[in-house]
Amino acid sequence: MEYRLEELLPAAAGLTEKYTSKESSSVTYETAQMLMEAVIYCIGLCEESYGGALRSKRGLRAEEAYSIGYEKVIEKTYEAKAVYDRLAMDFEDYGCVNYRDTMVSGMPQFFLRYDARFCPQDHILTLDYPTMNRYGKKSGIRLIYEYLCDAEREQRLLRCFDSRIITALLRHVEAKQDVDYMENICSLVLLQSLGCLISKKQLTDLTLTRTDTEEIRRYFSDDPAETIGDKVQEMIGLIIQRAGMEPWKQYFQREGNEFAVRIYNAMKYDALDALFYV
Repeated sequence: MEYRLEELLPAAAGLTEKYTSKESSSVTYETAQMLMEAVIYCIGLCEESYGGALRSKRGLRAEEAYSIGYEKVIEKTYEAKAVYDRLAMDFEDYGCVNYRDTMVSGMPQFFLRYDARFCPQDHILTLDYPTMNRYGKKSGIRLIYEYLCDAEREQRLLRCFDSRIITALLRHVEAKQDVDYMENICSLVLLQSLGCLISKKQLTDLTLTRTDTEEIRRYFSDDPAETIGDKVQEMIGLIIQRAGMEPWKQYFQREGNEFAVRIYNAMKYDALDALFYV
């Protein structure tokens, strides 16, 4: 849905009245910009939810599109809170401070401080713990909802492994790097389990030796990056299938391309032991 500025102004004016409780018709430039962005954000969520057909069929004015979008913001906020409540119920941080700070300390603050009416485009948190997804320019509740859904499916995969083994792996990585682990835990666990699969060890073991990395080297010997990628994608699919998470296979397989590049370069520079944290 594309609206001209003059079509957006009535919606912004109505929101400004709510912001000032009709006590003033003027606000600062920064506030006016924030409120206009709120209107545009809600209209965008309306379009995302219903598509351009909604406007063409009903001739939606910007004010109507804004109102529909605002209701979607409220709806998505409740949905995000439901996802978070499920996630928090038996959340495991594996001793990763960054993960715990984002989920346990940060996320409740989002739900306390989120301003769905006047600043829905602000997601407040920096989301320092990365999921395996990339969010581009998404913001506000759109971002938070998708982030939490991704975190939930990643937690579900991690629960297929012994938490003590994952925790031990993180401590091993931190000792190797001499710094707190700040990356995605699920990606690390998935890569290690690939190594276990190739070296014919139990998938949930997550512990590899130099003998295992030699087996990995032989498995990918002389393969170009593209072939490595195909093999890795197939193995990730197998792991996700065994975890009973086939509906989300594509989500995890997206990591395969990055894994392939890392494996290819590690073989090229004789660094497989470092990649698989022997």
